[in-house]
Amino acid sequence: MLLKNKNSWLPKIAIFVSAAVVISACQKTFNDPPVIGEPDIVANTTIKDVKARYTSGAPVAITDNVVIEGVVNCDDKSGNYYQQIAIQDSTGGVLLRLAGNNHYNNYPVGRKIYVKLKGLYLGQYNGTLQFGGGVDSAYISQGGVTLLAVNLQDQHIIKGPLNQPLEPKLVTVSQLTTTLQDKYISTLIKLSGYEFSSGDRSKNYADDGFSGNRIIQDCSNLSANKITVRTSNYSNFATLPVAQGNGDIIAVYSYFGSTKQLTIRDTTDVRFYGSRCPTASGDGQIILSSSPQSYNFDNIGTAGLPIGVYVKEGASSSYIGNEGFVYQTNFNTGTAWNQTSAGFKNFASATGLTSTASTTVQTGATNRSLGYRQTSSFGDPGAAFAFLLANTTGKTNLQLEFKLQSLDAPATAGRTTTWRVDYATGLNPPLFSTVTTSPAPITTVNGTFSNNTVTVNFGSLLNNISQPVWIRIVTLAATTGGGNRPSTGIDDVKFTWN
Repeated sequence: MLLKNKNSWLPKIAIFVSAAVVISACQKTFNDPPVIGEPDIVANTTIKDVKARYTSGAPVAITDNVVIEGVVNCDDKSGNYYQQIAIQDSTGGVLLRLAGNNHYNNYPVGRKIYVKLKGLYLGQYNGTLQFGGGVDSAYISQGGVTLLAVNLQDQHIIKGPLNQPLEPKLVTVSQLTTTLQDKYISTLIKLSGYEFSSGDRSKNYADDGFSGNRIIQDCSNLSANKITVRTSNYSNFATLPVAQGNGDIIAVYSYFGSTKQLTIRDTTDVRFYGSRCPTASGDGQIILSSSPQSYNFDNIGTAGLPIGVYVKEGASSSYIGNEGFVYQTNFNTGTAWNQTSAGFKNFASATGLTSTASTTVQTGATNRSLGYRQTSSFGDPGAAFAFLLANTTGKTNLQLEFKLQSLDAPATAGRTTTWRVDYATGLNPPLFSTVTTSPAPITTVNGTFSNNTVTVNFGSLLNNISQPVWIRIVTLAATTGGGNRPSTGIDDVKFTWN
């Protein structure tokens, strides 16, 4: 009994030790980041109001106790910003020039920060206003400011809460100006319905050793509604190819001199998932959605080619062809049937008209066709009207129907063009296969006015193809006979399937 009483303290010690272990395990370690809410500071001015202090020339010293607040909308995580971050409030945005790197660890996108501006300088870099730690004497007349030293950043920048709402403002390019006090500068904006220009589609976001300037544009006015996407060659997505589709882009707006430009945080800001704008030379892919699916060319003068329809020259049985030459560079103006210049054209459809229809009647016709005029130098042979299907997944027994029109019918007959229909799979197929048409052969003849319906049954040849499919109406043999070549049109193209 005595022995039992002498050891009664052991269970109590075990309980004490276990409790200590549990308490220790629940405590935060020294390395855990603190939970930050709103700090004990308030803003007493807006970004817009303090930016108004600078108009031109040398940087402006901030000598009074002003404080701004803003949410970080762009940091240096991807490397597209370097030694700077952008912040915005409801009135505008501004850059903060900061020495050092990896600022996203302290000032990530979505964090609210407060900036004590007394002792800083407000200047510009070719139009974009920014705060810095001092005056850049080499560029004082242009408003140059220096980086805020690392050891001074905590004195001026107070961290606020994370994950603050940051909704980009939907704008148009025409709303973005190249003035110092533009309210959208250094703020997050969104453009809708944009795509990279055809000339930049084959490029990466940046160049080898140089920053990239890539043009994006919308469908409504390719020449006017365009803007530069600027990407640092040090960004972690510099070597990635630009997005190929059309859609929305989110970015921080700025300008450099007279050039409007956008900066994306990373490639997730580029949401170009839709089909590209219809253009004179063709673009995009046809999505087979509901059978039958028809295409006419009645809007070719205002909208260009329908999505997925292409015009090609230099085509062969082993080559899709080069981008076709479009007469007068676009389809905006209708062309008379007897116009003999080479190229793809906007013709009046033969449907509802006769061979003697005047130029005035042809111009006023609302029923249009996609046409081509061959010459000895263009398209004889090798001209093609091409259709790019995204795929035929889940579809069988694909059939094609179209009207083949011979439009120029002078009193004296000229040459005959023989057309055929072929197909291939893949974006850059090595070989095309010809299919039987009804009627066969199919021809257009200078001196004959005709409007024939052509049908093609692919049978099982294109059943359930998961990759892109090209279908062409193409001439691969030289014209026969003498004299002028015909004006050929196609209209009322229709795809059906099971």
